[in-house]
Amino acid sequence: MTARLHDAFPARALHVLGHALILTAAASGPASAQNRPYIEIDMSVFAAHNPFLRPGDDADIPGGQVILTAGGEWPLDYRTKIASEGSLAYRRYVREYGDFLTGNIEAALIHRRSEYLSLRTEASFERILPIEAVASSLDGAVDPISLQDRYDISQALSLHPDARTTLDGRLGWNRIIPRNSILLATTTALSFDFSATTRVDAITTIGIAGQLASSRSDTSGDPRSWALRAKAARRFPKRWSAELEIGVTQISRRGLDMAGLDMGRERGPVQFSGTANLCHEPGRVRFCTSAAVVSVVSSFSGIQREISATTSLDWRTSERGRLVACGEYRRSPQGAGAGSGGGGGQGALEALTFTSRYEHRLDGRFTVYGGLEYQQRTGLADQKMNSLTFRAGLLLRMPRP
Repeated sequence: MTARLHDAFPARALHVLGHALILTAAASGPASAQNRPYIEIDMSVFAAHNPFLRPGDDADIPGGQVILTAGGEWPLDYRTKIASEGSLAYRRYVREYGDFLTGNIEAALIHRRSEYLSLRTEASFERILPIEAVASSLDGAVDPISLQDRYDISQALSLHPDARTTLDGRLGWNRIIPRNSILLATTTALSFDFSATTRVDAITTIGIAGQLASSRSDTSGDPRSWALRAKAARRFPKRWSAELEIGVTQISRRGLDMAGLDMGRERGPVQFSGTANLCHEPGRVRFCTSAAVVSVVSSFSGIQREISATTSLDWRTSERGRLVACGEYRRSPQGAGAGSGGGGGQGALEALTFTSRYEHRLDGRFTVYGGLEYQQRTGLADQKMNSLTFRAGLLLRMPRP
């Protein structure tokens, strides 16, 4: 396992990622307090049961992890600023799995041309274990061990023709590169998201939103998708707020005959697409729940239809105490009945994650925490695998928040 890991993390990639993080951290020092640069060190120990959700694995393995994070904002002039953040994480299991080194670096150039127009250019690189993101990507339900490289570049524009209307557009390119995986394939995707909203009154906004996307890989039939939804947002008494999008989507995919010849593009059915979000913030508590039926990009089958639900709780239990909990569920139909959004397997890919964590701030810089994480995945063999992890750690943030 360790040898395989280090082969998948070449020295040049580690050098570039580490150098970028050092530059980010170094730039945090002389910047003004207004820009809020910071350095954060997170040290933890854990005990995990079947941490990689492998079939037949019932091992209980302790380990430790250190995460270094740095970030900040730096103005170039009164209309333009750069924001950046980077992290390096080293994780080691006492036995069997070895050690893992992951991280990310991202930067954004933000330019407010006038009160009517603003631009945002973003670029990021991330090296991650799919098991770390099993709640946000179903790639972890297919292959939770192989490392992934993820590249993202985007250009966003926000236009305010008048005081009530907002027009948003975002052109994005991303590439997912699985390392040493026989199930996941390198996938490149291009997408364009757009929305137009108008404020009806002080608490209500309505509009439309849509997306065009295409992806390319060696195994997915180069799927394309489109989606169009009506949207509305409203604030309610007693600190309630809600957002709703309802519409339709369609996925198409190249078809191949038995000889592997291209039979043209096959269009799947026009299907329901939508998102819903409800939040409540009464003082020290923030509670949110959301659900979505959308088309997403993965390195297993390119663009696929996905159903998800999330519930989160953030509770300031005291002046120094905080309880955070989150549950996430994702499902993607596969094989028969999945239409053009399926991945050619049987049944459905599923991932479930529940995390809880209690934090206690010792002073302005140090915070101790403890919590647990439960994960479950259903892979291509239609077999459920479970994992449970207990974690305790110390967080140091400089300067103090």
